[in-house]
Amino acid sequence: MSLNPSSTTRREFLEHFIAARPPGGADAQYIAVFQATQHLLSLLINHAGMVETENAQQPFMEPAKSKNRVYAMWDFVGRTMGILLNSVRSYSNPGRSQDEAWRDAIGRSQLADMLLQDESRGDSMHRMTWGSGFDTRFPFGDEIKQASTAVVNAAV
Repeated sequence: MSLNPSSTTRREFLEHFIAARPPGGADAQYIAVFQATQHLLSLLINHAGMVETENAQQPFMEPAKSKNRVYAMWDFVGRTMGILLNSVRSYSNPGRSQDEAWRDAIGRSQLADMLLQDESRGDSMHRMTWGSGFDTRFPFGDEIKQASTAVVNAAV
């Protein structure tokens, strides 16, 4: 299914990611990380920082109405999911490029977890990008923090 980023909303893009199934032949660790990342993305897209600000309803390519920590992490984790979707670790074909993509996805997951657990550190990084327009109204909450840690733990 081809999605047009100029007209497809962020929620529709996420629903496409969540509907994806791990490919046949993928190893157990890949499947665990894949599914844990899907769960984290689902929590992020349904968070008030995406829904109340209308970020979830905007076309994917449109600048976010609210530059907030939830949007920033949804984008970062979503791009990590894109790496997972495009680089399958399998029992039968453990190629070098797959290993590099896997290490990238795991490193990104670890960074996301660090930024989710320590919101002030994440906020500092986001302020460097967005300046005074960064919105800090939306804390992540325990469920999202636990889901993020579950992604990292699935990679072990």
